[in-house]
Amino acid sequence: MIYSAMTYEQAVAYIQSLNLYGWRLGNARMEALLERLGAPHDALLVVHVTGTNGKGSTTALIASILQRAGYRVGAYFSPYVFDFRERILINGNPIPKQLLVEGVARCKPIIERLCDTEYGQVTEFELKTALAFWAYVQSGVQIAVMEVGLGGRLDATNVVVPTVSVLVSVGLDHTDRLGPTHADIAYEKSKIFKPKRWAVSGVLEASARHMVRQMAHAQRVSLLEVAPASEQGSLHYTPIPCPRDASVRLQLGDWELDVYPLLIGHYQRHNVACAVGAIWQLRRQGYAIADEAIQAGIAHATLPGRMQVVQESPYIVLDGAHNPDAAEALAFSLPRVFKYCRLIMVFGMLRPHEPSAVLRHLLPLAETVIFTRAPSERAYTPQELLICAQNWLRETGDKLPTQMEIIEPPEQAFQRARALTTPDDLMLVTGSFYLIGTYPVQR
Repeated sequence: MIYSAMTYEQAVAYIQSLNLYGWRLGNARMEALLERLGAPHDALLVVHVTGTNGKGSTTALIASILQRAGYRVGAYFSPYVFDFRERILINGNPIPKQLLVEGVARCKPIIERLCDTEYGQVTEFELKTALAFWAYVQSGVQIAVMEVGLGGRLDATNVVVPTVSVLVSVGLDHTDRLGPTHADIAYEKSKIFKPKRWAVSGVLEASARHMVRQMAHAQRVSLLEVAPASEQGSLHYTPIPCPRDASVRLQLGDWELDVYPLLIGHYQRHNVACAVGAIWQLRRQGYAIADEAIQAGIAHATLPGRMQVVQESPYIVLDGAHNPDAAEALAFSLPRVFKYCRLIMVFGMLRPHEPSAVLRHLLPLAETVIFTRAPSERAYTPQELLICAQNWLRETGDKLPTQMEIIEPPEQAFQRARALTTPDDLMLVTGSFYLIGTYPVQR
C-alpha cells in the first residue's frame, strides 16, 4: 500500500486547498478525472437528487429507507455541517478516515497530471464527488443516493445515468448561474433526467412544472409527479397533525401509507413525499422495498442543520436557511413547532445570496438579533447585514426586532445569545451552513 504516508488531516487539507482555484460549472474535467480513476460512477446504481430546497433532506430520507430495506447504501451531501466526513456516508456512517486518505492519495497524482492538460485544475467539489464514487465502489455500496451541488445540467455529479432522478423543488436562488426565472432554473435542474429513465418531480410553480414536463417528455422519461392533495399530482400527500408538524399521509392510486418523520417542520412533508416517489420508481423497476421499510426509514432519518434542536430549556435551534424559500419555511414552522417567549437570533450569511430577501421572513420573529461573520471568504460583514436589516425595518415600519447587535467572531456571538436567552426563550442560529457548523455541538 502506498497510502500510509498521508494523514487524515493532510488529506482534508489537500481537498480544501483545491478551493483556491475557484469553482466552475462543467463536466468534461470531471469525466476525465473519473475515467483515470477507473470510472467508479459507471459501476454504481444511483438515485440523483436536485432541488432549490429540500434536496439534502430528501437524499437522507431515500438513503434511510433503502438501508431499512436491506440495501447497502451510499449517501452524498452538499454541504457538510460539522464534520467533513458527513458528505460521504456509507450505510449511515461517515466514510472511514483511512478510506478517505486512500482515495485522496489515489486521486492526487491524477489531479496533478490533469492540471498540465487542457482540463486544468480539478476543483474541491469535483474531488469530493470523485472520492465518493470511488469510496462507494470500494465499500460494496449497492445504491448511491447523490445530492447535486448546484443546479443540475453542469454539476459535477451529473456524470451518472441514474436509476431514478429526483427534482424536489424550484425556487429563485443562484439566479446568476441558473437563470432569472423559475422556468430557467427548472430547465437547468431537470437536465439530470436521462433518456428513457425514471424520474420524480415535486415542482409546484406553474411555469417550472410545465418546463419539467417538457423536459421529461423530450427525454421519454417515466415521470412521477408529487404534490399536496390540493394540487394536481400522481402522488398526493395530506398533513397529519403531530408535534413535529411533519407527519403525512401518502396516496398513490389505491395505495395509502401514514408516515411519521423524525425530521421537523411542515416543509418536510413535501421532502418525504418526494423521497417516497423515488422509492415507488425503484419498486416499479423491481427493487424490493416494503411499506414497513418506508415507515422505518422515514422515522429514523436525520440530517444536521435542518431545524436541529441541540438543547432544550432554552431551545437552541440550528438551521442553515440561506435563501428566501428556506427562510420563509423556517419562519412558518418555528412558532408552530416550539413554544417560547422570545426568539434570540444569531445571523450570518454568504454571498451571492441576498440578505434582505432572507431577513424579511426572520426579523419579525426575533426580539434580539446578533449579526456575525460566517467563517468564509464569501461572508457578508456583520455591518452589511445590519444595514440590510435597518433598511428593511425603515421600509416596512416593523418594530421587531427591538435590539440588534454586531459581534464579529461567531463564538462570541453564540456566547452573547446564550447569555440573553432565558429557559422560556428560543435561540436560533441561521443564515448559513458555514455559520451553524461552528456552533459547539456534542456528538
